[in-house]
Amino acid sequence: MGIPERIRELMSSKSMNIKEFSETTGVKYRTIQNYLSGERAVGSEFLAAVSERMGVSASWILTGQGSMMFSNECIDVAQADFVQVARYEVEASAGNGSEVASEDAAQSYAFNRKWLGKRGLKPDTLSVISVRGDSMEPDLNDGDLVLIDLANTDLSDGKIYAVQYSGNLFVKRIQYVPGDTIRLVSRNAQYAPIEIKTPEADGVRVVGRVVASMHEW
Repeated sequence: MGIPERIRELMSSKSMNIKEFSETTGVKYRTIQNYLSGERAVGSEFLAAVSERMGVSASWILTGQGSMMFSNECIDVAQADFVQVARYEVEASAGNGSEVASEDAAQSYAFNRKWLGKRGLKPDTLSVISVRGDSMEPDLNDGDLVLIDLANTDLSDGKIYAVQYSGNLFVKRIQYVPGDTIRLVSRNAQYAPIEIKTPEADGVRVVGRVVASMHEW
């Protein structure tokens, strides 16, 4: 279930149509339509509105984790404290490589400041990009969005990174092998590992570590 489906579930649980939901949250009717169709990413204003006016967990809207509703005594104003993280028009291949065609920010996604702080993540070193291909399934699916920590470029065995190599951008799990070699390992066994001699070699750039993923719809 993605963000649009969770918004629909929220509306259904309150027996609201789009017009009533718009009036309750103060969010424009057309904007909600765009959220439901997946044409627009939810913003911090919307998340703050559903949190403050309806007692809904913004974290649940974004991730589906936890409970939909807060009890009245547990509503925390910090839930409305969100930061925007830019999404770039770049696809990281989970298959055999994706050329980096553009690095322009297309839109942004809202993340809870507390959630980031607990994980030691700084908003100004984060970016969101999309995944293409099926080689990382079921960990990452084609079309998933991933949150990249651009400050974390020190490779750690077993973790997933976005790595630029020979003009292509990959999102793969890292595996060290003897002889100053790393492997870019796919989750899908149908894809062979990509071996790179000496991570410091020309044409290799560690973009950052994948710290979270989400379905756009």
